[in-house]
Amino acid sequence: MLNSRKLNVLLSLIIAATVSGCSGGKGDNNHMHAESNMSMEPIKVELSWSPLQVAAGQKVVFEALVTQDGQPVDDAKEVLFEVVNKNDKGQKLEFAGESSGDGIYKAEGTMEADGEFTVTSHVTARTQHSMPSKKLVVQP
Repeated sequence: MLNSRKLNVLLSLIIAATVSGCSGGKGDNNHMHAESNMSMEPIKVELSWSPLQVAAGQKVVFEALVTQDGQPVDDAKEVLFEVVNKNDKGQKLEFAGESSGDGIYKAEGTMEADGEFTVTSHVTARTQHSMPSKKLVVQP
């Protein structure tokens, strides 16, 4: 009788393990499938502004062209343009970029003071972060 009870418990455990192993995997599988559709290629960011020659008190349009595998990225989570004065790191401006389509993100700001600045575009897209920088000289 004891052997029969052990056999029933063992069979119940085997059936339970088989049933649980065969069910409910769809949610995780879909998540993995979505991840596999994301490219492992890094995002590329081309930073620019206009006008190219900037004077103090002048409005500037900062632009970041974001691509991946040569295709525009229009689903960036964050695009931020940070402008830091070379001679006074505490003097910093930040402008939030907005999508204008075709992977282009823009922000407008006014450069009140002349001097040398570092412009960095902080772009977060598709689980990646890129932050290219360029030197901007603002004329008096």
